[in-house]
Amino acid sequence: MYGLVIADDELIIRQGLMTIPWNECNIEVLGIASNGKEAYDMVREKRPDILLTDIRMPGMDGLSLIEAAKKHNPEIQAILLTGYEEFDYARDAIRLGAIGYILKPSDPEEIIESIERAKKKLEDIHGRAIVSAKNRKVKNKIICKLIDYIEKHYKEEITLLTAAEHVHMNHIYLSRLFKKETGETFLDYLTKFRLKKACILLTQNEYRIYEIASEVGINDSGYFSQVFRKYYGMTPSEYRNKLFSGGIQKHGAGI
Repeated sequence: MYGLVIADDELIIRQGLMTIPWNECNIEVLGIASNGKEAYDMVREKRPDILLTDIRMPGMDGLSLIEAAKKHNPEIQAILLTGYEEFDYARDAIRLGAIGYILKPSDPEEIIESIERAKKKLEDIHGRAIVSAKNRKVKNKIICKLIDYIEKHYKEEITLLTAAEHVHMNHIYLSRLFKKETGETFLDYLTKFRLKKACILLTQNEYRIYEIASEVGINDSGYFSQVFRKYYGMTPSEYRNKLFSGGIQKHGAGI
């Protein structure tokens, strides 16, 4: 999957963007930022393949964000989302290497079309689809296969034993190899991936907490809340409340 960071200072726009079925586009949302500085921190930490950003934001505007992101990762594909129709913005965006310039209010299909162009550009750069930004450092083919297994089956009941069966390897050896290659235990990686997916679902107010827990493969909603608090320092309900009040900072969907 391709990693995406979204930056927009308008809460309603951020919420609207999260209604797009990103998974169907082979896109993994690594973070949602409310200003340019937050987004740049996410770009540095998460190494996304694509950046979708507003132009006018506090702290660092979209053009400055793209320029800084390109210095950190020259291959990142940037798409601008703005309500300002001045030609100068489009010209500057093109100069900075942006591949899309979308005016608000925007059509989701137009955004997806720009995302598909970004993916095509990335494929042209590398001659193949880029793996998830989080997994790009993993070289071992067995561990890459195992990570792919987690990303496709995280909703199901997964254990180290079932994962070991999937790659036809002894589970004890696989556990050591996974920790060596990723720096995390198998369980930690699986849990973080599930919680990241939960954060995305928490942006959609129609889901109850227990429904979100089940949707990401954690059937005990009490345990889900406990683990969520451990990783994010707040309960899922508190996270949702802060999100809708505009209080979520670096605890974006990609953390």
